[in-house]
Amino acid sequence: MLRVSQLLIAVFASITASGLQAECAYPDAVDIPDGARSTYEEMRDSQAFIKEYMAEMETYLACLEQAATSDANELTGDEESVRTQRRYSAIDAMESVAAQFNEQVRVFKQTNP
Repeated sequence: MLRVSQLLIAVFASITASGLQAECAYPDAVDIPDGARSTYEEMRDSQAFIKEYMAEMETYLACLEQAATSDANELTGDEESVRTQRRYSAIDAMESVAAQFNEQVRVFKQTNP
């Protein structure tokens, strides 16, 4: 009986979670180099990775927006709140990555005039 209950809970959770995720894949985190220890090539390559990350985050945000408009009539208040929170978290992550990278670029330029 316990296994059946656990199975039902798992199925319900996966159905709910899949509906909330709306098939939007959150990008993997990006590594930010240490500007004091990196070479020019490492910083240049990191900039390309940062740009790719930002493009993937923009795709993620567009996916969330598309899912929100297509499901607007079917969402509960909690589901809408979760989507809004995911959007704000993604934007915060983008701003944080940009700020961290820009700080390391400043450190790199100070270390390598």
